[in-house]
Amino acid sequence: MTEGNAIWWERQADKVHIIAPTDTLSAAHALPPTGLIYSARMRGSQMRDPDGVFTQFYEALRLPNHFGWNWNALRDCLTDLHWINAPHILITIDDADAVLSESTEERDILFRALNDAVKFWSRKPELPAQEKITFQAVLLSNATSTTVRTREA
Repeated sequence: MTEGNAIWWERQADKVHIIAPTDTLSAAHALPPTGLIYSARMRGSQMRDPDGVFTQFYEALRLPNHFGWNWNALRDCLTDLHWINAPHILITIDDADAVLSESTEERDILFRALNDAVKFWSRKPELPAQEKITFQAVLLSNATSTTVRTREA
């Protein structure tokens, strides 16, 4: 995981970012250098159980109708994304401390899936320019919080 000072859109930036909601960022960190960006902002306060997580992802990323509403299906969708017509994808989760706060096991599954997706897209073999995708995930969490963590894969 990286903190708020890394350049997010470099292909080597392969970690989920955790930043405080009050942090300020330069445009160089938050925006890709060129091209279209698809930004999906989710409400962590609505993600207290798996159904809430799946609903937020389904709506924010406009997941396909065949989405299976389970962790494996979410992981599969995060490493596909063919329905999004933008080469840069940014997922932001507000109130990340609230996400699956009652189930640390499922929280670990979600955060690992996000971390794995970031790594998957950063290590994707070079594709033709029209098919390249950069994928970043940002968790907005209180700076003093220790509850939002992802394990390194």
